[in-house]
Amino acid sequence: MEPGARKQSGLLARADACRDSGDWAGAAELYAAWLARDPQDAAIWIQHGHCVKEAGDPAASLDSYRRAAELRPDDADLAVQLGHACKLTGDLPAARAAYARALELAPANEAAWREVVALAAAGVEAPVSDHGGFSLLGDPRLAFDVSDLLSWFGTHRAPSGIQRIQMEIGTALLAPDAAVAALRLVLFRPDRGTWRELPREAFRRLCALARSGGDPAEAAWRATLGEVGAMLDAAPDLHPLDAEWLVNLGTSWQLPGYHQAVRAARGTTGLRYAALVHDIGPLTMPEHSEPETTVRFARWFASLGLEADLLLAVSAATRDEMLRLAADELRVVSLAPVRLMRPDARPAAASAGAEAEAAAPPTRPYTLFVGTIESRKDHLFVLNAWLAGWRRHGDAWPMLVLAGRAGFGAEHALALLRDAPGLRSHALWIAEASDATVAALRRDALFAIYHSRHEGWGLPVTEALASGKAVVAPALPALMEAGQGLALHYAPGSEPEFLEHVERLAFDPAFRTEQQARIAAAVSLRSWRAVADDLLRSLSEARGASRAAAEVPPLGTVHDLRAGRSSRPSLATAWAEMLRVGAGWHAPEAEGCRTRPGCAGLMLPLPEGVAGPLRLHVALRGAEAPRRVTLRLGRAQRRAVDVEAGARIVVVLEVLEPGPVAEVTIEVAPPPDDPAPEIGIGVVAVMACAPHDSAARLAFLETLALVWPEVA
Repeated sequence: MEPGARKQSGLLARADACRDSGDWAGAAELYAAWLARDPQDAAIWIQHGHCVKEAGDPAASLDSYRRAAELRPDDADLAVQLGHACKLTGDLPAARAAYARALELAPANEAAWREVVALAAAGVEAPVSDHGGFSLLGDPRLAFDVSDLLSWFGTHRAPSGIQRIQMEIGTALLAPDAAVAALRLVLFRPDRGTWRELPREAFRRLCALARSGGDPAEAAWRATLGEVGAMLDAAPDLHPLDAEWLVNLGTSWQLPGYHQAVRAARGTTGLRYAALVHDIGPLTMPEHSEPETTVRFARWFASLGLEADLLLAVSAATRDEMLRLAADELRVVSLAPVRLMRPDARPAAASAGAEAEAAAPPTRPYTLFVGTIESRKDHLFVLNAWLAGWRRHGDAWPMLVLAGRAGFGAEHALALLRDAPGLRSHALWIAEASDATVAALRRDALFAIYHSRHEGWGLPVTEALASGKAVVAPALPALMEAGQGLALHYAPGSEPEFLEHVERLAFDPAFRTEQQARIAAAVSLRSWRAVADDLLRSLSEARGASRAAAEVPPLGTVHDLRAGRSSRPSLATAWAEMLRVGAGWHAPEAEGCRTRPGCAGLMLPLPEGVAGPLRLHVALRGAEAPRRVTLRLGRAQRRAVDVEAGARIVVVLEVLEPGPVAEVTIEVAPPPDDPAPEIGIGVVAVMACAPHDSAARLAFLETLALVWPEVA
């Protein structure tokens, strides 16, 4: 029935009057009479549900809300009402599922989130899956790792490019019709060496708030972080990690023990592991990263190609850099297959509420540079060029708007931005810019610029093209790939070429219009759903691929398990990482790698055709208190030793009949009154050699002396 006809209905007027006076039963009866005439009136089904609920019949209200939901399947507020009715009938799992549906439709819905938090605190589990679509038999079961994203949200709110990729792909994979048989969002806990599940309601809530605002100190944001943290603290460890694929699109190099945990999960369930590489800047340009970052990245990259079953690269430029580095530094027999997963996608539209909160753009002409202020992006180059343009053109020169937080090595650029008179009037820095603010800035900008010394892709270039804006960027391989032949490129470091492009775009409206028309006609961008489908295809095609292999080190090789300080990846570092198997290990430290209480495993590969006997040397360092340590070689030889606190000893095991691998189990049972019960024993180095190889034994002892120099 048309709205006008409904308004003129005396029946509905009487029903509304009963409702407004609190006569719930009378209103419900009149609404029911109306629905007998027009059973497709979703709004009246909702009103009928409200009234019978208030009259004390929540089961009847549930029936009415469900009828309305059939007519309005995308109504988030209706899903909340369904949840309330389920809760009143005592069906708490169904209530949580309804609230989850509300957050799927409207992730920022405050009422739904409050209910989810309360139900989670009461121990009501999240729904197993909200995939309402049809999954084929071959669709994968995924564990989508969001560890990096949650780590970022701990100190920031507005996402950078790496976080945006995870948010958008995760959101696409959660869609009801995604080609996924099962999907879990998981978070790695380095202190436990395992994963926990992040409720998808929490993921949607965090992503919605991250997109809608930039202030990390806002009360709603901080409260949500605390509530999500409580959910994760209460969640059980996922043991085993039951999935076909573990997919990590973030920066797992900063997670101690990550690859070790992957190996443990693989040994238990046959899990496959796929990792996305955004760039290898910490290795190609280490001067633009903190030293500790470079060391960790080198260690991670050394074993990545051997640990992963599939490597993903954001660009052909990044893929080629990865392959060159692996060939030069690692010399592996084979590497995990590498496939492209370009983030060439249009940005998601901001919600209406987020658009209302966006900061107002400048009133005078300006250009926009989106990106973290850091030495790698070399904002000094841009700021000095902008000063040169201002000196040449005066107040006719456009403003420069910088949208991005301060990062590593930002001090000099920020000092120039603060102290240069020409920049005070012709530059504006917005440190915590929300998505809506960036979208508004990009919409009204004359054009965009992007500068960097090294990039893996360059998402701001893609997003500028998506908005139809001309963009100026250096001719780096990745940025040229992101620019699709539509960006205006200049030789890296060439201020004259950079200014030539900027001046023409700023002062030649016809040229600017021509560039915008060229972009509108030729730009080729996908949806994030298409990028997610691309990922799923890569996973499907890699199902039968064999894992990578590396040349087995010769006898006498000393495998040093301490966390080294090298800024270059090496095969020795990879082997030191891969020897440790199972979940019984802590992350490597400067003095070795400590085991957890219970059992820890070592698997030392031996060269093909080696005849016995051999001697396997294991260097140990004592914990804070004495330990009884038992080492077992395969299922045969056992050796028990008492290791005093802080002692340094070498245990020698006899390998009488060598096979392809020497398997060692290290078992420690700390006494009940131990001051550090979470620590088993420290393992410093491992080496296998022939019994009479004095040179190998000497090299082993020299390595140990370098680990712990004697105090004079």
